[in-house]
Amino acid sequence: MEEVRKAAEEKRRELVISGQTASKFIEENGLDDELYHLTCLNYLSISKTCLRQLSPKLGNLVNLTNLVLHNNQLTALPGEIQALSKLKFFDVSNNQIEEMPESISNLSELESLNVSVNKLSSFPPVGNLNSLHIFNVAHNSLTELPEGIFNPKLVHLSQIIAGNNEIELLSPNVTELPHLNMLDMSNNKLKEVPAELSECPKLKELNLKGNKFSDRRFGKLVEQCATKSVMEYLSNNLKKERAKNPDKKGKGKSKEKKKKGQKADDDDVEFLTDSIDVLHFDDDDGLVVSITPAVLSVRPYIVCCIVKNLDLQKTANSFKQFITLQTKLHDTLCNKRQAATIATHDLSSVKGPLKFDAQFPPLLMIVPLSKQKEVSGETLVDDLMKEAEQIRREKKRNAVSGIHKYLDLLKDKTQYPCLIDSAGTVISFPPITNSNNTKISKETSSILIEVTSSTSLDVCKKVCDELLVKMLEMGLGKDSADEASPSAGQKTLTVEQVKVTDEEGNLRVVYPSRTDLSAVSNPGITVNRNYE
Repeated sequence: MEEVRKAAEEKRRELVISGQTASKFIEENGLDDELYHLTCLNYLSISKTCLRQLSPKLGNLVNLTNLVLHNNQLTALPGEIQALSKLKFFDVSNNQIEEMPESISNLSELESLNVSVNKLSSFPPVGNLNSLHIFNVAHNSLTELPEGIFNPKLVHLSQIIAGNNEIELLSPNVTELPHLNMLDMSNNKLKEVPAELSECPKLKELNLKGNKFSDRRFGKLVEQCATKSVMEYLSNNLKKERAKNPDKKGKGKSKEKKKKGQKADDDDVEFLTDSIDVLHFDDDDGLVVSITPAVLSVRPYIVCCIVKNLDLQKTANSFKQFITLQTKLHDTLCNKRQAATIATHDLSSVKGPLKFDAQFPPLLMIVPLSKQKEVSGETLVDDLMKEAEQIRREKKRNAVSGIHKYLDLLKDKTQYPCLIDSAGTVISFPPITNSNNTKISKETSSILIEVTSSTSLDVCKKVCDELLVKMLEMGLGKDSADEASPSAGQKTLTVEQVKVTDEEGNLRVVYPSRTDLSAVSNPGITVNRNYE
């Protein structure tokens, strides 16, 4: 097979086999056995072919981090898949698989698993998949979710997509998943759902449509109303259950107390507060960032927002102070960029929609900050390493400063993360540099804030929360022009939501959401959410 031969000769780390020509070769000759000797591969994609089986030799490809096998005719997978200990992204959707090997339970580094549109009637335990973020088993014949799916150790699990199966029961233990934000159980055989579902702290998308619920009123609500209304109904039911049974776990009063507390706070406030005004995502003109499968194994977390009506020339030092603020956050909350990296862009230079991707170093092209010439990620990193080594020699010490101290964060990375605009231009290469094309200046009035992380979505949000609060406190938003108005002297920061989706348009995160900025402890700051 030509693709396999080239990959072997050029020692490629990525191999894509797809389409009619490849399918014809496989039908006549089978899959080229030489493929199983390409042990340096970290990305393998075989799709849209007549491939029916894989050799146990698949286990030889121990460096694979991405394995894409969708839209083939596979009926089974070899148990030797457990040898792929580095695997983070696995897509075997749209095949004919009737049973998954038990050994898949051992892929502890797996972050995204898509086995949708197959013929599965059961699934092995998943309680040991501690790195799992996305679990998609939609369009199968499952009668129950797999054992361990609600294991509290699955702290990263954010999406369970299990629509169009034959599932009859949803466990109350769903509340054990601290970061679950999307649950799709549509078109199953559910007759009821646990009222405890209302206590899932991060759940924003709940799809229960197409089930025949015993509670007809609830069924009608599910079909006609948004997640918020469904959750409120379940919450009210939970309060009633706990009123009848005081021994039931939890007291069901936390939300009530919070509301009462908010009301008391509102009654007490008789002075003007500084405010962060959050503008709702504009469905027509809002900025969307799509995240690709490739970046999930490199740097899977990103949140973005837009800050409008900035005045970076309010004082002689405003611009410098804003840059210093980002540096300080990088050193503290971002843990020297190991936890997260901040990037700010002049919005007028950003061409949306954007794509958060991962590219091989020679292919990633960027004009680095304060430079005029476009270079590859490979060249940029090599040059910076040479500079760092020269600095060490000149100063006769191991420690380096500036951008050089972040080079170790790219060690052993075969692909580099990057944010790309609609014209295909790389505008950010975290954690190293932004593009000079979108750099901010004193004249910048609207900025795009981007926070990325390889560790967690929560740290991205915390960093962004802190950045926005500090920007408000520094008075970077434009104040009221009317000195006689009641709001004269009041600081205001206007923030617009940005959505992050997958490539199919499914929502991953919107920031700032209703739950973001909730930890603002300064009593002199009010968060106004101008939602529809």
